[in-house]
Amino acid sequence: MSSWYPSRVSPFLGNFIQRLAQLIATKYQVSVIYTIADETIKEIELVDSKKGNLREIIVYHPKGKSFFQKLRFQILAFNKAAKRIEKVDFIHANVIFTKGLQFLLAKRKYKKPLLLLEHASYFRKEKRESRSVYEKLILFFIRRKTDHLAVVSELLKSDIAFDFPDESISILPYHLELSLFEPKKQKVEMSDSNEPTQFIHISTLDEAVKDPKGILDACKVLVKGGQTNFHLTIISDEPYSKWETYLYSKKITEYVTFKGPLKWDELVPYYQNSDAFILFSKYETFSIVLAEAWACGLPVITTPVGIAKDLKPELGYQVEIGNPESLAKGMYKMMNNKDKFNSTVIRNHAKLFSKEHVLKTYKQLIDSMN
Repeated sequence: MSSWYPSRVSPFLGNFIQRLAQLIATKYQVSVIYTIADETIKEIELVDSKKGNLREIIVYHPKGKSFFQKLRFQILAFNKAAKRIEKVDFIHANVIFTKGLQFLLAKRKYKKPLLLLEHASYFRKEKRESRSVYEKLILFFIRRKTDHLAVVSELLKSDIAFDFPDESISILPYHLELSLFEPKKQKVEMSDSNEPTQFIHISTLDEAVKDPKGILDACKVLVKGGQTNFHLTIISDEPYSKWETYLYSKKITEYVTFKGPLKWDELVPYYQNSDAFILFSKYETFSIVLAEAWACGLPVITTPVGIAKDLKPELGYQVEIGNPESLAKGMYKMMNNKDKFNSTVIRNHAKLFSKEHVLKTYKQLIDSMN
């Protein structure tokens, strides 16, 4: 179960959770229940599909006008899906808000162990201080009903401990298909110093978190300072016309290109043909794109977030959150030192996120709860 999952309403939302479900289904029988409001319908619609060991039950329901209507539709949608699942040994829930109520309903219905895996950024200080009464209530009951809590990174573990002070918290990271994300097979032995440094950035371009404006401002800082021997490719699943307009206003269109949306496997050549990856987020619980970049042997330029909170120097450069000048300095430093990074060392670090390692950790979690 999950608060995020791909659907016809939001095709890319929670795609990493779907990939986790697919991975788990290589070892177990997995049924997914996901409900989502659809403004275009007036009656509940259920889509039930199965591929191998993975069954996905997606329930679309009317949005509802009031808080209580929305809650009612969410409960009705869950019950409709739950009736289709006859046997449950174990409940795996992802992301407390906004479907935490359904996790509680599942626990009450099936009376089986509940593993909660948290992915989201709702547990950092500023988010904690703005919670609604309903969110506080759901969190109160989730704490009592969860049999084991896991998170995707050490950073999130430290943040969520405030709300789960008495819990033993495990770490279950996202996984990579290392046979897919790998360094380019044919490398030029001696790179031409006159070739532009190729940077890449991949994200939703969420202004509140990913800071796309800061990234473009850093590019402007470089160009204004006469450092023009670079190119940045920005890939996003979300619309980026706003940022293309901003790009024009900054007069740096020849240095930045937007692409997307792209499928997971379509990202690989872009990583492989780049010199470094840029992440300028204000907060990340994990950041799978960092792991993907490392798997392709790329150094990164990143803020201290997610799995880059304590960045080792052999993996790239760390820059200040919200400071485009700091990012520009990091990019300039990379332009002059990109050949000093060892792609083999970088890729070896990414093996921490191999599907074999993650699946083994998951099995240990399940065994410890049964």
